Amino acid sequence: MQLTIEEALQRGVAAHKEGKLQDAERLYRAILQSQPRHPDANHNLGVIAVSVNKADAALPLFKIALEANANIEQFWLSYIDALIKEKQFDNARKVVEQAKTHCVAQEKLNVLEKQLIPTEQVNEAKLAVHNKSLSLSQKRKKLSEQKKKKATKKGLKAKNPSQELLNGLFADYQNGKYEDAEKLAVSITQEFPKHPFAWKILGAVLRAAGRKFEAVEANQRAVELSPQDADAHSNLGNTLEELLKLDEARASYMQAIALRPHFPEAHFNLGNTLKALGRMDVAEASYKQAIGLRPEYAEAHSNLGNTLQELGRFDEAEASYKQAVVLRPDYAQIHKNLGITLQELGRFDEAEASYKQAIALNPEDFRTHNKLLMCMFLQNKKSDFFYELDYLINQDKTSAVIGSLACRSALKYGLEKPNSFCARPLNYVLHNNLNARYDFENVFVKKAKVILNENQVSSRRQSLLQNGYQTSGNIFDIKNDDTKEIQNILRKEVEQYRAEFNESEEGLIKKMPTNYSLYGWFISMKSGGSLKPHIHTEGWLSGSVYINVPPKLQGDSGSLVVSLGQDEDAIDTRMNEKKTINVVTGSLVLFPASLMHCTIPFESEQERIVLAFDLKEK
Repeated sequence: MQLTIEEALQRGVAAHKEGKLQDAERLYRAILQSQPRHPDANHNLGVIAVSVNKADAALPLFKIALEANANIEQFWLSYIDALIKEKQFDNARKVVEQAKTHCVAQEKLNVLEKQLIPTEQVNEAKLAVHNKSLSLSQKRKKLSEQKKKKATKKGLKAKNPSQELLNGLFADYQNGKYEDAEKLAVSITQEFPKHPFAWKILGAVLRAAGRKFEAVEANQRAVELSPQDADAHSNLGNTLEELLKLDEARASYMQAIALRPHFPEAHFNLGNTLKALGRMDVAEASYKQAIGLRPEYAEAHSNLGNTLQELGRFDEAEASYKQAVVLRPDYAQIHKNLGITLQELGRFDEAEASYKQAIALNPEDFRTHNKLLMCMFLQNKKSDFFYELDYLINQDKTSAVIGSLACRSALKYGLEKPNSFCARPLNYVLHNNLNARYDFENVFVKKAKVILNENQVSSRRQSLLQNGYQTSGNIFDIKNDDTKEIQNILRKEVEQYRAEFNESEEGLIKKMPTNYSLYGWFISMKSGGSLKPHIHTEGWLSGSVYINVPPKLQGDSGSLVVSLGQDEDAIDTRMNEKKTINVVTGSLVLFPASLMHCTIPFESEQERIVLAFDLKEK
């Protein structure tokens, strides 16, 4: 069977990574026979040529790759490096200047620029030719002056690491030789503790190795030594963001932007941090700033789409995702996010197509399979739905979505399927009173009201919520210091829940992740407020802490209802088993995320405030 261009490229890259250069070259050349200007095939073929010391042969290949797609940073770096290897320094300088206009990282260009023969040395060479016409005494005088200058320069350079050493350090980092890069960076920082570049590389290497606290220290040292270096501030921000020190990360990115306003990566990363802080409005502005500086920035278009989706502006989110798809058609996550937006807009057939495209690009993405499964169920595509459900069951996959849809499809179609998540989810609902075990007023109520009254967290669009609002982002990340004690209590309650059902054979218990994170948000409702039936598709175990529940004026008003599915799922609504939980202030309810749940409308002058959360696998 003849390979497609994409399949040939993937195989070529795989062979290239394994060091099978002849196989890789054969596949790249096969692509070029069909598409002579294919950017990746030209570039990768050039990389092979450089690796066997044929930089001259690589130059035309790199040039074609750049002409075909000037938006790939590595194409610029490879071309400049080959020009330097061929000692085409003037051409290399010109290409470096062109690369700057395409937002290639300045730090990487700086390393390459340092490899260029300085202009004064070129002038000295030209002067040496001219000196042939001078008298012998004049030549000696000139040479003497030149030697003095070189000696002076050498003396000055002795205070700093050699350029050869720095080039070797950067090459190790760029080629993924992190152990070698770390050893060399440590050695340089010990011998030249005031030279910032080695600290920057050390910070990057430690971050790549997952040693983030050490990376912060190295990046902070780089910032101290080079406070005007925008890249150093941005690097520090990246590590602080990963450590969820979001306010500090925001400050670092803002400093980077103050030093270099036209810094698209810093605007993009600032947008990510603001989004994580729940500040969707200002995150939107940061992403748009990044896009304005680099219109081809696919990730910025995609994350802008995520932000607009959170804000409930689905038409705008769709436009952002579609622009991202044009720029990165091979990026599965964008197709998935586009599918989510189209599903929210009720365009299920288009959503299904987007999910399938995402799966074609990344067949192992279990979460996209879940989205596709739900989409097929909502379209009532019975045969396609059961085909996908059987596939997931046979893959020994489980999730809240699979658990929920196994129950709902049994109600709807009368066909029982193995439920790998939880076959009897109503048996795993636990209702506790936190008032009896903790200082609920100080730990939960006061802190919740402070967070909500600060108005620093954006609200997100929630179509299921009537007469109320929901905070955006993960409140446990946004207000980590304020919620630390709450998180500790909830983790303790989760462990007690696990112990309560320890003997169970349900996947919910047996496969519940031990390495998990808590994702939480506040919901505030006013009189007449309610929450329609739904499940938490990304959770494993779901929970609700009732910060304030107004006194009930009648029956079950304001109560929590959990059920196997929606009433419309079942041929006979009596088949849809339910539990009504009479929650009060201080209640904690833990239940499988697969359970459909809703809130009965209530009437009161008081706000009904709930902290909802999911246990998610890290």
